[in-house]
Amino acid sequence: MNCTSIDIIKIGGSVVTDKSSYLKVRKENLIKICKQLENWNKPLIVVHGAGSFGHIVAEKHSIQTGFKDIVQLNGIVKIRQDMSSLTQEVVSCLIENDVKAMGFQTSALAYSKDNEVLYFLKPVEKALSLGICPILSGDVLFVEKEGFTIHSGDSIINNLVKNFSVNQVIFLTDVDGLFEKTEDENARKLVRKLSYQDLVKFQAEKMKNDVIDVTGSMQGKIEEISKLLKHVEKVVILNGLFPKRLRFILNNEDVVSTTILGEKSTQR
Repeated sequence: MNCTSIDIIKIGGSVVTDKSSYLKVRKENLIKICKQLENWNKPLIVVHGAGSFGHIVAEKHSIQTGFKDIVQLNGIVKIRQDMSSLTQEVVSCLIENDVKAMGFQTSALAYSKDNEVLYFLKPVEKALSLGICPILSGDVLFVEKEGFTIHSGDSIINNLVKNFSVNQVIFLTDVDGLFEKTEDENARKLVRKLSYQDLVKFQAEKMKNDVIDVTGSMQGKIEEISKLLKHVEKVVILNGLFPKRLRFILNNEDVVSTTILGEKSTQR
């Protein structure tokens, strides 16, 4: 698709929801993030995670394993209702901060057949061309044979970078970036910059987390990022609990984060 180069911001579910409490929004932090996006001066797509609006119900009904029992349908419709509610929270907050935002239902834009996810992205493309910021999210994905599964926000972004000209993808997480272990077993070091080749070899510190996540571990996210780097200039992992750091990214200034350069990046 021939769109002007865009940025994609992924707002992690842990940044805008309390993942241990069903349907609890981190409203104050969401507002701070939206205030930073008011002055974003490039076309933008925002993808938000499911957090406590998706993972808890998905785990309860084993949605990620496919259709096994009719009782699971109660989970499907509840997840869709809950994700619609969270997307509306994000959209409303952005509009209140002068960002022309519009929510798009991922489960209505994508379908899986023969191990391939098929997308219909023309509405998203048109919205971008008109100056509207599309908001997408992790969602239920209908599958030809298995019935359904969970489609993560990271997987959505992996498809977006193949269909749009994307400059950078910014992941807002609840950590400062990627860490590597040091000789001191009780210490860890923030990795500030990596090349694509470095990331392929990089082993993420095993992150202990007691809350439910049905879309994969940090190592799984690194694997998704590796795919993105074939198509974008860079990927930035930033702590979304400090939203003011976004302004440094916008101004190309140094900030606490991990920057991973794309496979064909000209930066050093």
